[in-house]
Amino acid sequence: MDHGKTTLISHLTGIDTDRLSEEKLRGISIELGFAWLDVDGRRLAVIDVPGHERFVRQMIAGAAGIDLVMLVVAADEGVMPQTLEHLDICQLLNVRVGAVVLTKTDLVDDDWLELATDDVVTTVAGTFLDGAPVWHYSAGDEDARAAIVDGLAELTDKARADGQLATRSTDRPFKLSIDRVFTMKGFGTVVTGTTASGELRVGDMVRVQPHGSPGRVRGIQLHGATVSAVGPGQRAAINLQGIEHEHLHRGDVLVAGSGGLEATSMVDAEVRALSRLKAPIKDRAKVLVHVGTAQVQATLALVGHDELKPGDRAPCQLRFDHPVAILPGEPFVIRGFQVLDRYGKTLGGGRALAPQQRRHRRSSSAAAELIEALAGSDPRAAIVRWVAFCGEAGCPAVGQLGLALPFELATIDRAVTEAVQGGELLLQGGLLFAATTVQHLAEAGQHAIAAFHDNQPARYGMLVPELKTRLRGRLAPELFACVLSALTQDGRFLRRGEILARAGFEPRLTVAQQHAVTQVAQALEEGALTPPRVQDLPEALNLSPERITEALELLRQSERVIRVNNDLTFDAACLAELERQLRDYLRRNDSMDTAAFKAMTGASRKWTIPLGEYFDRVRLTIRIGDIRRLRDQGSPPS
Repeated sequence: MDHGKTTLISHLTGIDTDRLSEEKLRGISIELGFAWLDVDGRRLAVIDVPGHERFVRQMIAGAAGIDLVMLVVAADEGVMPQTLEHLDICQLLNVRVGAVVLTKTDLVDDDWLELATDDVVTTVAGTFLDGAPVWHYSAGDEDARAAIVDGLAELTDKARADGQLATRSTDRPFKLSIDRVFTMKGFGTVVTGTTASGELRVGDMVRVQPHGSPGRVRGIQLHGATVSAVGPGQRAAINLQGIEHEHLHRGDVLVAGSGGLEATSMVDAEVRALSRLKAPIKDRAKVLVHVGTAQVQATLALVGHDELKPGDRAPCQLRFDHPVAILPGEPFVIRGFQVLDRYGKTLGGGRALAPQQRRHRRSSSAAAELIEALAGSDPRAAIVRWVAFCGEAGCPAVGQLGLALPFELATIDRAVTEAVQGGELLLQGGLLFAATTVQHLAEAGQHAIAAFHDNQPARYGMLVPELKTRLRGRLAPELFACVLSALTQDGRFLRRGEILARAGFEPRLTVAQQHAVTQVAQALEEGALTPPRVQDLPEALNLSPERITEALELLRQSERVIRVNNDLTFDAACLAELERQLRDYLRRNDSMDTAAFKAMTGASRKWTIPLGEYFDRVRLTIRIGDIRRLRDQGSPPS
């Protein structure tokens, strides 16, 4: 506090970033200030953050998304506790480039200035500012101003060439963390912030998370200039239509109107405790999480650890008290509720990796391995692990993965393609499943079929719907299709129609079963197109209903009979002959009415109506009014 940040920015840019009367009265920054500076044809957005410990929330909100930091230290006071905390926060937010500015150099002599310089150089040793330039400045010194502007130009050029600037992509969901909300006469609601990713254009529909309020982009400005679109890493003012400013606050997030980021109450993450801590952070500790411009209380649930020692990293799950919209891969800062000795309240931070719907157990090795994979450098391994963790639910392919994982869509698309080609993932009906998940279910299915053969040796095999029920009744159709394919791929198990059986298996009927099968088959064959009803067979053949039901099932599995409805089952050969006659007739005559069909079958409506409905159901014919046509002939012209 009071180290001259606002004065420095005012001199560099010509813009006074203290907007509030209280700031003018007290002579300190309370809120974020915004300016811009033109350097070698490039416009740099400048954010002035408060220095007081009470306003660290504002400081983090302003620092979120910056590329370069100027660490300002007054030469007459040197490094202060807040200097250390602000430096740590910048590191936790993954800032990789910066410089030190020693201000108020006109208030100290050369010896003191040398001591102050040594002090700050020692302080930043081992940080991203290790070896960074140290600029001297005093208010109104034009030579110092020119040197700093030149230094910023050189620093940004080098950082860009070395790839040290934060990576932001248009190939990711749009996100802008709101840091200021106001209204303008004639325009309405305006929000400002730094875009983390994606693109936004005038006319686009948007939502404000976490409450989901919809709106439309009426206009966009970059540093006072009207533009038609804004990309990642730019500081923008967005004029919104359809959302009242009273409903918006710092910490809210502007996202795409459809298919954009959703607010979540839990996120998997990797967390690091600051080395300067004197005690470990305990599992289930209550913390304040700062992400983007939002501050939300959360529980820090460690995975695989009961505490986090100073300087250590660990997989964790952040469980928020209130939902928050997070871009996977976004850095965050965690702070406690008590001021540490000669420091502040910052405990550590890390990277949010993926929104989560279920809580992890601390002892879950699968969850720990998932988070470690997401935090790693191999997108393919991370995606395979993520899909495997999704288990039997599977997960939508590339598009939705872009909202869930910390990778660009192009990277996800390439990794998924490679994993599918490599057999690690299976793609079915737009859903991805891990090969390990499918194989586990296929092996369970093989065991179920083998047990079925042991328990019911007279049946040819297990019906496909019955297997699905045995595995899990609510198994997704897409996953079950993968399981059926895996079940039969090595040839040890075979599928014939709707029957699954072990290769080489032959049904073994008891004498009573064989007698019943013979009797029922003969009755249906003799009945031809007017067979006895199923409920009449027990009395006609002097067999129990249970034995009749079993015999019909055995005949159906051997494809000797076909069930037309619950009451009628026909001899398969007889029904095949009727189908042949029906095709021939319709090819010659184009259509058939009810009377012609009855004449062909020689049966009454009791049999012909179910038969007609059967041929419609198997898509041989199509009924149009009172006539039927072959389905592949289509409907007659109107």
